[in-house]
Amino acid sequence: MRPVESTVIRPINPTDLDTIVDINQGALEGVGPLDYESAALLVKQSDQALVLDVAGDVAGFVITLPTGATYESSRYEWFEDRLEDYVYLDRIVVADTHRRQGVASCLYDAVEADLPVALEVYETNDVSLAFHHSRGYRQIGDLMHAGKRNLMLLKAS
Repeated sequence: MRPVESTVIRPINPTDLDTIVDINQGALEGVGPLDYESAALLVKQSDQALVLDVAGDVAGFVITLPTGATYESSRYEWFEDRLEDYVYLDRIVVADTHRRQGVASCLYDAVEADLPVALEVYETNDVSLAFHHSRGYRQIGDLMHAGKRNLMLLKAS
């Protein structure tokens, strides 16, 4: 199912940050925590920082980072040590009220373009793993971080 026609994918703006933090903090089973300052910094460093806006409501967001970013993340560094031309998908989160409505697919469509996309998924996140496999992502390694096994995935362009 695709979101209704009154949707637009647009860049994250400063007025979105509180909402993005709230959406992120409601999904900590699949992403790391964010506060206002770290969200603002992440957006500033990003290659792409987009929201899917449904009639003025932020339904979800995605943030990717370019190669060579100054970003302290063992997962990002893992890819930096192994890949050259790619974008790192740091996080994509869909608001609870908009799940199972095609929001994630729309956001992925917006960032899967010219370069390969690299990301990690907790090995226990079966729903996310199935979604990524259906989109053509394949596992290229794994990394233990904070007591969790991260599966390192890549989708070629």
